[in-house]
Amino acid sequence: MSKIKILSDLLTNKIAAGEVVQRPASIIKELVENSLDAGATEIAIVIKNGGKTFCQVIDNGEGMGKDDLLLAFERYATSKIATADDLLSIRTLGFRGEALASVAAVAVVEAASTARGADVGHVLRIEGGRFRDIKPQAPQGGTAISVRNLFFNVPARRKFLKSAEAEFRHIVAVLRKFAMIHPEIQFIFIHNDREVFRLRSEKLKERICNLYTDEYGENLIRIEKTSQAMKVAGYIGNLNLVRARRGDQYFFVNNRFVTDRLMNHAIISAYSNLLSRNEYPFYCLDLQLDPMAVDVNVHPTKMEVRFREQNDVYRFLESAIKEGLTEITDVIPNLGRFSPEHYYAPPQLPKQFRTEQKNDEKQMTDTKEPEIPATENARMEQTAQTEMSLHYTHRSPDGQWTQRARRFVEQGIPEPKYDFRPDVPMYQVHNKYIVTQIKSGLIIIDQHVAHERILYDNAIKAMSEQSWKAQQLLFPQIVELSVTDFSLLLEILPFLEKIGFSIKEFGKYTIAIEAVPAGMPWGNEPTIIKEIIDHYYEFGTKDTSIQSKVAASYSCKAAIKSGDKLTEEEMRNLVDKLFATQNPYYCPHGRPIIVNLTLKELDKRFERV
Repeated sequence: MSKIKILSDLLTNKIAAGEVVQRPASIIKELVENSLDAGATEIAIVIKNGGKTFCQVIDNGEGMGKDDLLLAFERYATSKIATADDLLSIRTLGFRGEALASVAAVAVVEAASTARGADVGHVLRIEGGRFRDIKPQAPQGGTAISVRNLFFNVPARRKFLKSAEAEFRHIVAVLRKFAMIHPEIQFIFIHNDREVFRLRSEKLKERICNLYTDEYGENLIRIEKTSQAMKVAGYIGNLNLVRARRGDQYFFVNNRFVTDRLMNHAIISAYSNLLSRNEYPFYCLDLQLDPMAVDVNVHPTKMEVRFREQNDVYRFLESAIKEGLTEITDVIPNLGRFSPEHYYAPPQLPKQFRTEQKNDEKQMTDTKEPEIPATENARMEQTAQTEMSLHYTHRSPDGQWTQRARRFVEQGIPEPKYDFRPDVPMYQVHNKYIVTQIKSGLIIIDQHVAHERILYDNAIKAMSEQSWKAQQLLFPQIVELSVTDFSLLLEILPFLEKIGFSIKEFGKYTIAIEAVPAGMPWGNEPTIIKEIIDHYYEFGTKDTSIQSKVAASYSCKAAIKSGDKLTEEEMRNLVDKLFATQNPYYCPHGRPIIVNLTLKELDKRFERV
């Protein structure tokens, strides 16, 4: 018998589903594309449990009759192309005829549709790729497709789905793309019977504000440039909308969202003199050109394209963005985006980085203390606790450990590898690195990642043992978040509370920050929270647990920054606390904290050996 066999339609549909249907967001993408191709002006999306148990898309498009409804779920059945030449000038979002058959192969599907002007509609039911029945129903106009129990017949695939909140965020990301490029379309999105958003027909700038926050409306720069072969239009953000993560970059080609690294590089390169490493601007741009000049038949999901003259497109995009950034003056960020403690050199660090005065007991009893607000008392109490648990005092002049240092060694805290004598000065280089002499040469310490390691260890300890004390803000800070950011915040909120944050819901996708960890600088709480969310979103999957993700996010964003000027006293205290941590040599993300330059290496450099 022949070893080669023709696969059954049921099996080939399941194989195709592996390419097209990766998660609930894939289903929403395909169904919304069909609704848009059908000329819908109103589209409602309803999901439950992040789309894992139920997805539904309802539109008011042209609808289908009984025969078309049956054919729509056959593989390679489409109304959008007829000849090979049609592939060279595709203007619709879908055209392959694979999506509905692939979805129906791995779920329970019910499709109800009424052709425009018809007196009767029909309901079709397919289960796991097998046709069940089709029945007439009262005409309702448009099409409604429901998908239940995704991957019920492919349990191995179902195990790879993420949590409901994670899948929900993927769907939000998909819908945001459609809503951006089609501001004239009304979208309604409901999750677990709760309305996420209801978007009316509006202009693009208003649509962006409704999908994000009102802050965006004040920080968008209009882009519009036309050449003989192409046109680009949309908005880019000024530096107030720069985020520490990818995801807010939307590039469309002929109204189709695409991911093209080269074109993304063209846009980002226009910002090259304005952005720091790991910063990403907002943009929503639509490139219109002859369909013959771009090939969209590259990938089953149609997310990748190939340009005939990619170099011309690259230069055109880059020049359009540069012109927008040059001609409009509001590219400069508002001062409110920064705070002295967060970006610039403060006059002094928080109290937990100031060393204690020797022999000050008598001075404290003889001098009357000034009155201190309750919030400051809480901060000082936390500072004292921190110093008691994470502070080495230096060796005495005779080289012996002081009584306090000996107590910590007896408690199991490791003795520092390097001997920092109090008579050897420490220097700060470019307000970024701490340099000091040791017996074997000299060491260089990155002050930001050193503090990051200290805060990370403290945060992990607070999550596993006793929570940090919080310092109450005099006035709660109100922060408006996007749907995605709010969902991420809910996921990490219990762990933020363990390290001292107190955050309450203050309306739809709006929060009130009432307290922050003791010792954290005041005045920049909204930025810190947003940066923690960005950092968690960007690096969360690289850590083994949600606790370590949140701790790494907090420590990175709350640590002292490169550029903060330190006194020698503050440098010594920072170094002491660094070597009291479990791993003083690498930050939570694996970056080195210390560079050791030995005398032998120096001698080699100066050709002494």
